[in-house]
Amino acid sequence: MGDREKCENPERHKVHLCKLRKDGKDEELERYREKPIVICNKCKIQANDPRTLCNPRALKAGK
Repeated sequence: MGDREKCENPERHKVHLCKLRKDGKDEELERYREKPIVICNKCKIQANDPRTLCNPRALKAGK
């Protein structure tokens, strides 16, 4: 598995957005996506908080 595919914080993976999406928890998922500042290198979900992503990186300005 490449570095972009690994979860940087596996002990928190159960609350990461990719897991919430897989589990069909859309309402909870949307709460973390209102004003995104980061994107996940693994699944490309955008989020308000880097702690909710497996492999976060800052969004580029204007996105």
